[in-house]
Amino acid sequence: MASTDTPTWDPASWLKQWSAAMQLAPNTLVQPILPGWTLNVNAFNSSAPQTEANVLARHSYGRQLGRISDALELLVQALDPKATDDRFDDFRAMKAEIDEIKAGNAQARVERLLADLDLLKVLDPAAHARLKEELKKRLPK
Repeated sequence: MASTDTPTWDPASWLKQWSAAMQLAPNTLVQPILPGWTLNVNAFNSSAPQTEANVLARHSYGRQLGRISDALELLVQALDPKATDDRFDDFRAMKAEIDEIKAGNAQARVERLLADLDLLKVLDPAAHARLKEELKKRLPK
């Protein structure tokens, strides 16, 4: 006589537990993008969290978006430099703002470098002289 009792183990539950135990990729990847912001990559929002973690180890989301934006800018220009589509205009405006931010940040880094050189001049004159000569070699004439 066949039993009407439910099985003592649930195959779906067992498979889920076994799959989780055998998973080699991390369950969660957190990468800070902006101060106070984080991005969680896990099996619920990525089909390949380990692959995404490996990509992020080499190329941050900001770097990826920057390169995509640079390439898209070239394509938009090649398509029609005078195209007036609102989407192109919005993209161009955003790209110009990003480039302005990058230029401002580069200027701030150079100003910090100059302040550090001034400090080295006092604390380590030999290092200051060496770096000063190295900078002279690299600056365009």
